[in-house]
Amino acid sequence: MLQAPRDVELVPRSKRETDVTREEDVTAAVRDARPHVVINCAAFANVDAAESQQSLAFAVNGEGPGLVGQAVARSGGRMLVVHFSTDYVFDGQSRRPYREDDATQPLGAYGASKLAGEASLAASGAPHLIIRTQWLFGLGGRSFPRTMWERARGGQVTRVVEDQVGRPTYTVDLALATWRLVGSERSATSGSGGAGGEWGRGIVHVANGGATTWYDVAKRVFEAAGRLDLLAPCKTEAYPTPARRPAYSVLDTSTYESLVKETMPPWQNAVDRMLSDLRTEGAL
Repeated sequence: MLQAPRDVELVPRSKRETDVTREEDVTAAVRDARPHVVINCAAFANVDAAESQQSLAFAVNGEGPGLVGQAVARSGGRMLVVHFSTDYVFDGQSRRPYREDDATQPLGAYGASKLAGEASLAASGAPHLIIRTQWLFGLGGRSFPRTMWERARGGQVTRVVEDQVGRPTYTVDLALATWRLVGSERSATSGSGGAGGEWGRGIVHVANGGATTWYDVAKRVFEAAGRLDLLAPCKTEAYPTPARRPAYSVLDTSTYESLVKETMPPWQNAVDRMLSDLRTEGAL
């Protein structure tokens, strides 16, 4: 969250300090910090592992957001809970980008657990903003573009699926978008033109611009590494995984664009910037 506005004081909490599945931890964190905005970044994000660790996935992704919301609701303060969800709440059968009010139908445990989290937060009584995003990659930890770069530079022949379509999203851009949405919430609740003096817009889709495939993302990285000769496309059935992925999960971001009066940068620009940022940090 280094993209936070300068006038924002961040009070980060580690998993060791605040376990989102423990009501007492969450209650104490809200009581001690007394924030204006609570941003819940806790997640069980391993899509395949969620199939075999469903209890943990549902505890973190499903029950945790509700516990955060309940703690905020009990506090009596005017706090906004920001929570991140996923395109995996959809089944991928749509022929157009998914809007916020489209019917949900998760294909696996991960998507089902995230959908449960949306419901538990909405039922908590706390003002909330649920940001659905997709295909995340960033500077920290493992990510698809970084793995592709390492394979290309390591001279590894690589096959990548070409029949799954989505919108790759750089975590730096998602963080900036989150603060823009929080800013729009503040504007909407100030003055006579506010939205009834209430925080919370429900669900908003946020992703970088342009729909593409995993293969095209890999192609851009392999081209940057000068090793496109190592890359080939394949179908999903050639790369079986424990969890089913939606074939088409492109998110419609029209609501976000209307709220903040801006569009997200295209995914190609985002991938290029990530690679440049990693080089600057000496990580590539």
